[in-house]
Amino acid sequence: MTLKKLVLAQQQLETAIGLFVSRKDRISAISLAGAADGILHGLVLKAGKKPFADYAMGVREALSGETPAKAKFAKHITDKLNINDLKHMDEGSPDEVTFDPDISALGAILKAIANHHILVPEHPPYVKAMLQWTWMFYDGEKITEDEPYEKPAGEKVMKRYAERPEEVKKMEARFAKKYQDLFNPEKKEPK
Repeated sequence: MTLKKLVLAQQQLETAIGLFVSRKDRISAISLAGAADGILHGLVLKAGKKPFADYAMGVREALSGETPAKAKFAKHITDKLNINDLKHMDEGSPDEVTFDPDISALGAILKAIANHHILVPEHPPYVKAMLQWTWMFYDGEKITEDEPYEKPAGEKVMKRYAERPEEVKKMEARFAKKYQDLFNPEKKEPK
C-alpha cells in the first residue's frame, strides 16, 4: 500500500478529532494530533510556506519585542501541549506526567488544523466539526462542555479580543504587516 503523507496526516487528524469530540480518549487524541502535525509541518515547509510555529513565533515577537530561536520555540509549543511527554520516555525523565489532557488535546488538534489549513484551504467536514465544537465549548481559558449551555463560549473570546489594549492592537498591526505573506501566501511581490 502506498499513501500520500497528507492522506496519512488527515486520517490521524480526523481520528484525533473523533476521539476528542466523543470524549472517548483525549490522551490518544494528543498523540495522533501531534503525529499528524509533525507530518503537516513538514509538508508546509516542503511547499515553501510558513508553518503555524512560525506564525506563533511572530506573534510572540510582536508582543515581547524579542525573537525566540525557531527550533527552541517550536519545541516549547509541543512541550506546552505535552505532545512529546506522551510519545517519548527519555533517560532520566520522570515516570509520570502532570497535565490537563483536555486542554493539551484541544491545543494539539488546533495546531494540526492550522498547518492543515495552510496546505488545504477548504476545511473538510471533520475540521469544520472541530471548529464548531471549539466555538461552542472553549472560552479561551477553559472547556465549558460540562456546564449548562447558555450561549457559545467563543463569544467570551471575541469579547476579550475586542477589549484588548490599544498597544496590543498596534503590535498586531505591525505583525500583520511584517508577516503578510502568512495570510496570503499566493500573493506575489511585484518585480
